[in-house]
Amino acid sequence: MYLYEGTAVSLPPEERIRRGQAVRRHVIVALLVLLVLIAVNAIFSSRYPWWLWVLMAWMPLIAAHTAWAMGLFDRNKEGS
Repeated sequence: MYLYEGTAVSLPPEERIRRGQAVRRHVIVALLVLLVLIAVNAIFSSRYPWWLWVLMAWMPLIAAHTAWAMGLFDRNKEGS
């Protein structure tokens, strides 16, 4: 059971697993893309690490996706 702004949200185990898998896929794709971008940066323009901008843009998205997977954006159906 997760608490958010005074409302309790309980996710069924199947939903929790599905959401966790979605977040894992998101993180894996982000890491693979960043590895490719780091390699491209090292080959073509190693003086400026521009891939860090991509990393900074992706981190809030992964954080929000993780919060969603934890049920922080869901509302209690009985209370709302």
